[in-house]
Amino acid sequence: MRELISHPPDASGRPIRLYDHLSDTGRRAAALILRLKSALNLAVPADDLAKAAFIAGCTHDFGKAKRQFQAYIHGGKGKHKDHAVISSVFAFIVASQVFGQKPQPTRLLPFVCAYAVNRHHGLLCNLEEAFEEASIEHQIAVARGNIDKRVWEFEIRCEPLDLTLRFSDYRKQFEKITAQQITECFRQFSQLLRQKADEADPSESWLVDLYFALLLVVSALTEADVACVIQAPEPKQAVLLDPERIRQYAFAQPQASPSFQELREHAWEEIQRAIKEPDTSAFRLTLPTGLGKTLMGLYLSAAVQRQHEDRQGSKPAIYALPYLSIIEQATDVARRVFPPEGETGFRVIQHHSLSFPESKSDEEANFEKARFSLEDWDADLVVTTFDQLFYSFLSQDRGFIRRFFRLPGAVLLLDEVQTIPARLIPAVGTFLEKLREKLGVRILYMTATHPPFLRDIPGIVRDEKPYFESLARTRLHLELEPIPFSEYLSRLGDWLLQRKGRKVLLVANTIRSARDLFAHLSQLKEEEAEFRELRLFHLSGSVVPVERLRRIKEIRTLIESDPGAWVCVVSTQCVEAGVDLDMDEAVRDFAPWDSLLQICGRVNRFGKREMADVWIHRWVDDETGQQREFHGYIYDSLFSAATSDVLAGRTVVEESEYWEIQQQYVHELEQRLSSAASQEILRSALAWKFDELNFQKLFRGEERAWKVSVFCVADETAEFLKEIACELWSSHDPPGALKLLCELCDSGELFRPLENFLRVEALVVKQHACHLARESGRRLKFGLSRLLRPMFQAYTISIPIRRLSDLSVGQITEGFPYLSRAVYRTLDVGEGEVESPVPDWII
Repeated sequence: MRELISHPPDASGRPIRLYDHLSDTGRRAAALILRLKSALNLAVPADDLAKAAFIAGCTHDFGKAKRQFQAYIHGGKGKHKDHAVISSVFAFIVASQVFGQKPQPTRLLPFVCAYAVNRHHGLLCNLEEAFEEASIEHQIAVARGNIDKRVWEFEIRCEPLDLTLRFSDYRKQFEKITAQQITECFRQFSQLLRQKADEADPSESWLVDLYFALLLVVSALTEADVACVIQAPEPKQAVLLDPERIRQYAFAQPQASPSFQELREHAWEEIQRAIKEPDTSAFRLTLPTGLGKTLMGLYLSAAVQRQHEDRQGSKPAIYALPYLSIIEQATDVARRVFPPEGETGFRVIQHHSLSFPESKSDEEANFEKARFSLEDWDADLVVTTFDQLFYSFLSQDRGFIRRFFRLPGAVLLLDEVQTIPARLIPAVGTFLEKLREKLGVRILYMTATHPPFLRDIPGIVRDEKPYFESLARTRLHLELEPIPFSEYLSRLGDWLLQRKGRKVLLVANTIRSARDLFAHLSQLKEEEAEFRELRLFHLSGSVVPVERLRRIKEIRTLIESDPGAWVCVVSTQCVEAGVDLDMDEAVRDFAPWDSLLQICGRVNRFGKREMADVWIHRWVDDETGQQREFHGYIYDSLFSAATSDVLAGRTVVEESEYWEIQQQYVHELEQRLSSAASQEILRSALAWKFDELNFQKLFRGEERAWKVSVFCVADETAEFLKEIACELWSSHDPPGALKLLCELCDSGELFRPLENFLRVEALVVKQHACHLARESGRRLKFGLSRLLRPMFQAYTISIPIRRLSDLSVGQITEGFPYLSRAVYRTLDVGEGEVESPVPDWII
C-alpha cells in the first residue's frame, strides 16, 4: 500500500510523507510562538497560544488523508482534492477538547485554530464565508468513508508544551459531527465578536488580544508550512545593532555649514542624553530635513535593543519608510555602517515589491529558499515599506501576515510618518499602541513635521522649536492668485533665463501638467539658441521605474560634477520625500502644506548656499475647458482648504516660520478630519470581517482600485523580457522561457538596467534560474513567475483603467497588458525630444 503523502516529489525525487509534514509543521509553529514568550502580554497565555499553533500545524493538512487527495497527489485528476475545510473541522474538534474548559478569551482558541487552518491556502475572509454550511456539509460528505484509516494512528508530541495529539482520540467525534453543529458554533462566535466590536471602545476589550492571537497563529502556521516543504532553516535570533559603530560612522561624515553642523551636533547630544533616561516603549524624533535622522534613528534603535536584550532576547530592528527611493538610501547607509554579512556577521535586507532575493554567502543558490528568507524578514535589520509593515497586521493576505511573528519584541523605526494618510491615523495609531502594550514592540517615530497623532509620544529632543526657527535655508514665495496654466507657460522662459547656471526644480501636480511643462521647455531648447545649454530632465509616474532611477542618478551626478551646469528637472510629486536632490531653487504647483514642505527639503538641503527661493503658484487647467485647479485632481479638498487658511494673507514665508505654520495646519486638520473610515477599519479587523477590511485601498488611495498595471516595452531589455513572458504565458513553454532568461543573464549590457535597478548581478539570477531548471510543469512555471516578477515590475506603470481604450494595448496573456515601445514613447520623453500630442486622460 502506498504511503500517505502531503506533497509530490521535489527535485530530489522524494515525496513528503503526510505524518512528517504535519508533525514538522506543528512543532515549528509552536516553537515560533514559544520564542516570543517573553515579549507577549496577551490575555491569552503564551503557552496556550503555542498549543494553538501546534494544533493548527498538526491538523492543517489532515484532509489530505482523503482517498481523493491521495489519488490526485499520485497523478490523478484531482476531483474533490480540496482539503482545507475538512481539515479545519478536525482542527476545531481537537482544539475544543484542549481549550474548552479554559477561561475567556483562551477558550475561544478553537475558533482561531479552525479559522487559520481553513484559510491556509487563501485570503482571509468573513467567518460566514469560511464556515458556510453547504460547503462544510459537502466536504463532510466527501470525507466520510474516504479518510484513510492510517491517519487515525498518527500521534504527534511537542515536548516543550508537554502535549501529545493522538488522532484516534478525536475519531468518534469527527465521524459524528454535522455541518449544522459547526456552523452554529461559528455563527454564535461571529455574533459575539461583532457585539463586542460595536462597543464604544472595542480596542480596550479582549478583542485585540484574540485578534493578535489569530495573526500569530496564522503567521506561525503559514511560515512553518512553507518552511517545512522547502526545508528552510529555523529562524535565528537577530544580531543586535552596535550603537557605537553607528555613532562613529555618523561623526566621520563630512560637516555641513557651521550653523547647520551646530544643530546636528546639538541633536546628537540630546539623543545620547535621552538614552540614559528611564526607558519607554515609544519615542519621537522631530527634526528638520537634512540633519541626518537616518543615522540618529539607527543609533536610537540600537540603544533600545540593548536596553531590552536581557529581558526579551535578540529581536530584529525594522526600519519602515513610505517611498522606494528613500528605502534605497536608508539601505545604502545601513550597509555602509554594517558591511556585508561576512565582515560583521550582521545582515541587512531591503524588502518591497521590487526586491530581489539573494542567497546567503555560504549557501548554494536556491531561489525558493532565498525568496522565503527575504519575505520572512530573516535578517538583523529589515528596511521595508509602510505597506509591508502595516499590511502584516491589517490585511487579508497571508503573504503579509506571515511575517507578523517577527514583530513581538522588535524595534520599529518609522520614518516620514507624516505621510501616513490622516484619515487612517486612528486605526494605525491604535494598532501601533496595542503592539507596544501587548507584544512588547518598541517604536521610534521620525518626522520633520510632527503630525497630530504624535502629540502624546515623548520627544527625544526637549525643545524642537529652536531647531526649526534657527534655519534659513529656504523661503516660500506665495503667488496664490489662480493663473491659467497656458499663461504661466508663456512667462516661464523669461523667468528661467534669469536663472541661467542654476539648478531649478519644477514640480507639477499631474502627469499631464508636468509633461506640458517639459514639452514647452523642450521646444524652447530646440528653437531658441539661448536655451541650448539647458540640461532638461523629466520625472513622473509615466516613466518606468528603471528609467526613473537612471535619470535621478544622472541628475545627481551632473549636479555634483558640474557646479556651473544649467539644470532644470520637471517632475510630479514623485520627487517629494525621498529623491535625494539638492537644487538651488524650486517651483511648486499648490498642494497641501506637508507637500510644500517636502519640496523645500529638495532645495539647499544642508544650508551650504545662500537662501533658496521656492515659488508656489496655483495653476488652472485651461486646456480642457473645466477651468479647474490641478491640485483638485489629486488632493482631498479638505487638506487644500486647511493649507489655504493657514497661508491666507501671506506672500513670503521664511523657514523660521515653517514650524508655527505647521502647528496651525495640524490644528486645522484636527478640526476638519473625520475618523469614520478609520474606526470602521478597526471594527472590521476586531470582528474578523476581513472582506470589509479595506485598509489597503484606503492606505494607497481609492483611485488605485481604478488603475491597472501595464508592462512597458521601454527599451531592448524590456523587449527581451516580453519575449520571455510570451514564451512562459502565451506559448506555455516554461523551459523555453527559462532558456531565454539565461540568455538575458549572459547578454552583458542588455541585463545592465536590471542589475542597476534591482541591485542584483546577472550571475545570481542565472544561478537561481539553473536551480529552477531541476523542476518541471507547474512548479517550474510558478517558480519562474516569481523569479521574473521584480524584473517585469521594473518596467511597469499604472494607468487609469477607464482610459486603456485610448491606447493601443497588447495582451501577452489575460491580465498581462503591455504597451509597445512606440506607444510608450507617447507617454514619456527624454531630453531634447519635443512632446508628441498628450492624451487628454493623463491627469
